[in-house]
Amino acid sequence: MSKVASVAASESGRRSGAGRWLRRRWPWLVAAGCAALLAAVAATAALAWQFSSRVVVPDRSPHSPELTVEARSANRIAIERTAATERRGRYGIEWPGGRARIGAVLGGDEETVVRRLLAVDGYLAAGMEVRSESSFYAGDPRQALGLPFETVPVPGQLGPMPAWLIDGDSATWAIVVHGINDTPEAGLRLLPTLRRMGVPAMLITYRDDDGAPSSPDGHHHMGQTEWRDLEAAARYALRHGARRFVLAGYSMGGSIIAQFMQESALAPWAAGLVLDAPALSWEAAFEQAAAEMGMPAISTLPLKLAIAARIDVDWDAVDATNHPEAFRLPVLLFHGADDDVTPISVSEELAAALPRHVTLHRVPDAGHTQSWNVAPRPYERRLGAFLTGLSAPGRERRAASEAPQAP
Repeated sequence: MSKVASVAASESGRRSGAGRWLRRRWPWLVAAGCAALLAAVAATAALAWQFSSRVVVPDRSPHSPELTVEARSANRIAIERTAATERRGRYGIEWPGGRARIGAVLGGDEETVVRRLLAVDGYLAAGMEVRSESSFYAGDPRQALGLPFETVPVPGQLGPMPAWLIDGDSATWAIVVHGINDTPEAGLRLLPTLRRMGVPAMLITYRDDDGAPSSPDGHHHMGQTEWRDLEAAARYALRHGARRFVLAGYSMGGSIIAQFMQESALAPWAAGLVLDAPALSWEAAFEQAAAEMGMPAISTLPLKLAIAARIDVDWDAVDATNHPEAFRLPVLLFHGADDDVTPISVSEELAAALPRHVTLHRVPDAGHTQSWNVAPRPYERRLGAFLTGLSAPGRERRAASEAPQAP
């Protein structure tokens, strides 16, 4: 046998042996591949279900402290350096049994940030564990700002919902809607400006909040049902002296307002909107979260399927960019350039589609709902100018002539 033939025969034998090995083990290989695929699908489904809980399951549990206080003096505090603690502006820090307000960054090193300590409620000392919060003010309007208020029961679809009512002499009221798993405290930052301008304010609750009724299925609905609770608050305002109202919303509060504007018969009474980091497109928010984890947009499909398995979702309705007609009124929109929860690109898209109606303020360095924290004075000036524009005589006369009869 020639050398070439010998090599060919040897190669043929190896292939034949490999073929026999593959045929004998093929069922096991198929089974192993199916098992791996099923495991991957199960892991993906479990992860999607877990993330869907963050969207649809109410969470009233207290946040765990995650930062260490390195040092504290009468008017300074040194805390662990993180992206949150080194960001400029005014913030709150919390711990079990206490809360403090912190201000400007004064110094620090690679591991520690030194900030101005503005106020302390409770015992605070070096070595304690605290948590950084976007909420600067805490408590009710009297505790936080010394403002008189009353808690009123708003008759809603599911039962009464408590709201803080701060009086004023304007016929245009402000109704403030907080974000998911938040509280009316989120709107306290607006009260100094509203009070100065004589605008009555309602800081409302909605279904699944503390003190408010639970949803029948116990889930958040991304604004699709919660807008009816905002409608109840708007009806309360109109029946108690308001001729018009301004709707202000944070995060999912923006989604609730958007769907109110699409669905409610009371939308014509809205004089203007103030939106802060609004969740105007849930799909875009999911895609941004996936991108930050290095995953493609298609990876959000299991999450959407998990959400749809738990609540009835109209994905067109929860994307406000599909309904620009709902925003053909004055809109003041704040969005932090560093927002990693609700993408600023969606706010930019809405502003570009409605340049005559939407005024967008991009706030550098601000994270989610932190536009006021980073630049409180410009924020309040812009809010005041916006409200002044709504009450200009010409606009007031047009609004009075166009407004329908009170419900």
